[in-house]
Amino acid sequence: MKTGKFIDFAREAEQRREHALNAGNNGMIPHDLWRRIIPIAREYDDKNTDMAVLYSYLIANVNGQPDNDRYMSAFPSVKRIAAETRIGQNRIAPLADALEAVGLLKTAYDYSSNKREKLYYPQYYTTLSDDEIRANLAEWKRRLDEKKR
Repeated sequence: MKTGKFIDFAREAEQRREHALNAGNNGMIPHDLWRRIIPIAREYDDKNTDMAVLYSYLIANVNGQPDNDRYMSAFPSVKRIAAETRIGQNRIAPLADALEAVGLLKTAYDYSSNKREKLYYPQYYTTLSDDEIRANLAEWKRRLDEKKR
């Protein structure tokens, strides 16, 4: 039953959300990250909750300058990601691969400088079904287990 007793809180939250998104200085976290994707990902590795930390970190570091070749990508080093998120350096690549498997991330390498730099492109939502996510994560887990042997 709707009573309206929280309407002022809801309006303020709605206004702030719209302002933040319209200002262009904020990224969006999909609702189904915690509601659907992380629970499925935890079926394959309980530590996959760190996908949300990595994903939100990458969104916070996206280059929003349209005139830049790296527009809409984040490109922090693994060392910087580890230092700022407290995710172990050896876990970052597998977590990024898991984010790719669920359709929330694409990656590319930039060779234009004297070193190879990884570019992370958050996708903001996934178009994959639960079954497709599970199939992709099963393949991700198989490759991860193979590397450990």
